[in-house]
Parts: sequence; structure tokens; C-alpha cells
Amino acid sequence: MDYNKRSSVSTVPNAAPIRVGFVGLNATKGWAIKTHYPAILQLSSQFQITALYSPKIETSIATIQRLKLSNATAFPTLESFASSATVDMIVITIQVASHYEVLMPLLKFSKNNPNLKYLFVEWALACSLDQAESIYKAAAERGLQTIISLQGRKSPYILRAKELISQGYIGEINSIEIAGNGGWYGYERPVKSPKYIYEIGNGVDLVTTTFGHTIDILQYMTCSYFSRINAMVFNNIPEQELIDERGNRLGRRISKTVPDHLLFQGTLLNGNVPVSCSFKGGKPTKKFTKNLVIDIHGTKGDLKLEGDAGFAEISNLVLYYSGTRANDFPLANGQQVPLDPGYDAGKEIMEVYHLRNYNAVVGNIHRLYQSISDFHYNTKKIPELPSQFVMQGFDFEGFPTLMDALILHRLIESVYKSNMMGSTLNVSNISHYTL
Repeated sequence: MDYNKRSSVSTVPNAAPIRVGFVGLNATKGWAIKTHYPAILQLSSQFQITALYSPKIETSIATIQRLKLSNATAFPTLESFASSATVDMIVITIQVASHYEVLMPLLKFSKNNPNLKYLFVEWALACSLDQAESIYKAAAERGLQTIISLQGRKSPYILRAKELISQGYIGEINSIEIAGNGGWYGYERPVKSPKYIYEIGNGVDLVTTTFGHTIDILQYMTCSYFSRINAMVFNNIPEQELIDERGNRLGRRISKTVPDHLLFQGTLLNGNVPVSCSFKGGKPTKKFTKNLVIDIHGTKGDLKLEGDAGFAEISNLVLYYSGTRANDFPLANGQQVPLDPGYDAGKEIMEVYHLRNYNAVVGNIHRLYQSISDFHYNTKKIPELPSQFVMQGFDFEGFPTLMDALILHRLIESVYKSNMMGSTLNVSNISHYTL
């Protein structure tokens, strides 16, 4: 599998682009302008921005002018936006706290748009499991193909690790350890950092975001959900010291209600594999400590993923592999560095996989859009791929959907429940479709 080719610019001859309507694209700030917009620019033959909605129409008009979106229209109301026949796909890139109040009426209004086929929502889907279930039901009843931005699944490092595991190069997995840092949730807070990410209940916190993305990646790589879990959640830093852009303390403290530490352990359904995780707020205190380390130990070898940020979905990682080769040396894409090129069958080999110039912030989102394009135009001729699917699950192809998001929300809800009850929970049924 050539992961670099999947990130290259491709064209679809004689095919109309997917017309995209954004809720949340702003030319001067926000996540969408840093990721979604450059990703679409690289796929201009497959996607075209045709509609923008913001509570203040002046913001949408200014964005259209600044980005020179000649095919886009600014809509004054959510109803007119959702009803527009010029939109094939709606992308939601606003604060999670507003997802429910925007998505529920949007899905209702969109029934007046017969051309709408896709709904793309940023993670987290909602601020609570109840809200997530309601959104999922409404989207399912609307008959849309959904996409959730669990873009870590598209990371070339995650796909490479998944390939090595699925092809048996480390044998059977016997244990997994994860350690990560969530930089926002330590003793210091940048004065310009948005307040909502430090307040519990807004859908952005150490458990939902840092742990959520990482544990989704782990389940995806290992092709397994959890059977049992036990978790402890802490907020031992109820106040943070405000600092300026240069890291200087301003002599003021401000409250924080989101967690700053999570201890999680569980067993995977497949193989009864023990998994232990520790996530903490702040940056490592020692220079040789990584922000993210995922160790996967197998009966024939080991995998290690390391990153400089605790957010695996937006980090350029390094993948280390050590094991034995059963047949041919598993090739990636020329970026790997085999430390022992004179290998023989059955001899221990090592691989270091790192793409020096890979921009994971944009790259993983770009690959997600590429998968939507592959699905829409079926340029890859994916066998037995239906016109609409409920979830990606653990498949290499496709993209994560709102059902994948709902399963992850159920796991996160169970983490908080385990902490509150002080007990181990059976979570083996959370991947079932029934609501």
C-alpha cells in the first residue's frame, strides 16, 4: 500500500465536483481555514465550495471575498443554507458545544434539498452521549452518508502499523501501553487560549479529545473494540496560571473544570489483550520525554509510535517496528529505513518509518477528503462498496462515520461512568447498532 500516493492531488475527468457548504469557515481564524480549506484546494477537481453559513452573514461575505470563492453564496439563515440545491455536502466546523443546536434543525431543513448526499462533522459529534444519539438518528432518518473527523485513521503511520499488525508481522498482540500529554490541561494557560476548552461539558477535554482520538486510533489499528474497562479521572489542577505569548507569567490564575489526568485500563475483545493508558495535562518536564508513546508488544515483534504532541490525529509521528520476516520484507513507500539490509527469511528486522515533510494537520484531513472522493466517484473500484454505508469499522478503505463516532462516544461515557462508580465495566456491547 503506497500511502504517499493516497495524499497526492488527483483529478476526476468529466465529472462534476462535489459542491460543499460550510458552517464555520472563516478566512481569518478557526480550524476550517487551517485544515479543511487547504485540503479542498488540493482537491479542486473533486470539491468546490458553493455555500457558507454563519450567524453573522457579514462574516461569510468577508470570507468569500478574501478567499475569492467565486462559486460560493453567503446564506442569511440556517434554513436557506440547508435547503440550497447548490450543496451536495455540508461540513460542520464549529465549536462542539453548538453542534446539537445547529445539526438538529439543519437536518430538518435539509429535507428541502434533494441534492444533499453527505454530512461531514468535526469530532466530537456532541457534548453528551444523548445528544450524539439524537444527531445520529436524525442523520440516519435523513438518509445521508455521514463522515466524522476521526482523521487519525488516515495517518500514514497508523495505516502502516495497521498493515503490519493485520499481516501478522508482530504475531499475536499480548499487551499495549500508551502514555500521552494534553498540552492545554497543565499548570499554565496561554492568555489568548479560548475559555470553552477548559470548561467541562463543552465536548473538548482530555478524555473526549486527547484520549478519544488516540483510543479510536488504537482500536482501528488492532481491529478490536474493548470488552472491559476501568478508569480514573482527575482534576488536580483546578486553577491555571495565565501566561503571555512568550511564556511569561501574568500573575493571575483562572479556574479549570475539565480533567487533567486520566488513568485507563482495559482488555480488547480480540485476544483478551491488556491495554493501559495514562494521559496527563501539560508538557513533559524532561526534554527526552515524548508527548505521545504507543507501545504494542506481540509474540513475534513490537511496534512503537512516538509523537511530539499528545494529539496523534494532528501529529507527524515516527513508527518503529522490530520483528521477524516470514516471507518478503514488508515494503512501505521508500521512506522507511531498514537498519539491517542484509536480512534473511526468519531473521529479526527493524524498520523506522517517518515522512520528514509530512504535514499531519492538513495531511490527515486531506486524506479523509480523498476517501470521500474515492467513495463518491468510485475511482478505485472498491469491490462490494455500497452506495451508502453505516460505519467504517476497521476497514482500510472508506472513512469513519457518525456510527463510528457514536461507538466512541459510548466508550467515553463508560470512562466517566467507571470513574464515578469506581468499578470495572463491561463495554462489549457498545459497538452494536441498536440505540
